[in-house]
Amino acid sequence: MKKLLAIVFCLVSAPAPAFQGKCLIQVGGKDYLKGPCEVEMLDKDGSFTVGASDTAPSDYFAYVVVTSPGVADGSWNRDPKSTHAHSPLGVLKRQGACWANEKAKVCATR
Repeated sequence: MKKLLAIVFCLVSAPAPAFQGKCLIQVGGKDYLKGPCEVEMLDKDGSFTVGASDTAPSDYFAYVVVTSPGVADGSWNRDPKSTHAHSPLGVLKRQGACWANEKAKVCATR
């Protein structure tokens, strides 16, 4: 019975698969990713990645991790040769399909 419960839990809590969306990563007024890209939902709270898919990676990618309703921490791979989103974008606030602050904007739509 414990194995069955573990399997059911894994199926329910698994993140949604990546989907092809329209994305934007804008930092300092410059667009680093604009147009089609893979979007992956990380959690039910709305956390997501753009451009970080293993199947269709982009030169630039970003993570938006929701910390409370309407507020998230963002990071990206400032160097296109980097394999980690090690550069912080700071605290982002939700603006429709985008998360933004005075320095950066990350958007994802279907």
